Amino acid sequence: MHQGLQGYLYHSELAPDYLVNCVSDIVKEARDFNEVHKITGLLMFDGHRFAQYIEGAPENIDLLVSKIIKDPRHTNFTQQYNGLRTNGHLFSTWSMAYIHLDSPDPLTLITSLRGDLAMRKLEEMLPALGYG
Repeated sequence: MHQGLQGYLYHSELAPDYLVNCVSDIVKEARDFNEVHKITGLLMFDGHRFAQYIEGAPENIDLLVSKIIKDPRHTNFTQQYNGLRTNGHLFSTWSMAYIHLDSPDPLTLITSLRGDLAMRKLEEMLPALGYG
């Protein structure tokens, strides 16, 4: 178990002034930033909406969240979960796993939830998404 591991889950939408092809830049930037700051996680995108789970040291998560909130490529940023993880990493080997969803259904399921319910739903979804 890793002490002080913070988990953070949010969802947002692609800003209207940006095209879907900017998502590859978002993923590359996330991987580079996360590797330097020892953050791991998963970004899901359905062509319009994002859901992202990140985990790492609290100060690094706070730094990344403030960066994401200011990113003009996102709009309608909504925090769903922010808390210490007592059962370790969900993504210990991925600086940023990425899934482009063919259906909006997984994001519809998760974006309606908050707190521990949102995290439980994410953990339940991971095997069907090829993780866990």
